[in-house]
Amino acid sequence: MQDCKVNILGTEYSIKFGDEEKYPSLEGIDGYCDSSTKEIVVDNMKKTEGKVGAKGNLKDYQKTCLRHEIIHAFMEESGLSGNFEHKTIGIEETTVDWFAIQSPKIFKVFTELDLL
Repeated sequence: MQDCKVNILGTEYSIKFGDEEKYPSLEGIDGYCDSSTKEIVVDNMKKTEGKVGAKGNLKDYQKTCLRHEIIHAFMEESGLSGNFEHKTIGIEETTVDWFAIQSPKIFKVFTELDLL
C-alpha cells in the first residue's frame, strides 16, 4: 500500500503509511484518523512482520485498519463523530470495527445482486 488521497464526502483526506518514527502518534496503535489535519495514518507493519505473536497476514490486517480509519473519517465528515462517546468499550469503536471488518462481505453481496 502506498500514500494517496481520497475523497470522503467532499473532503480530501491524505492516507499515509509509516512507522512510529515517522508518525509518533502511532505509538501503541495501528492507525488513526486526524480530522483536524484530514489525515489517515496506518502503520506499515514492517516492525511486526515475522515477529512472534504477529498476525500471519499483515497485509489483510493493514487493510482492515485502513477501512477502520476511513469509517472514522466518514463519521467525522457526516457530523456523527461528536455523537459518540470514545471509551474503551463504546459504541463508536465497536460500530467502526464491525463495519470495517464486515464491509467486504456486505459489498460482495451487494455486487452479486447488482445493488451498487
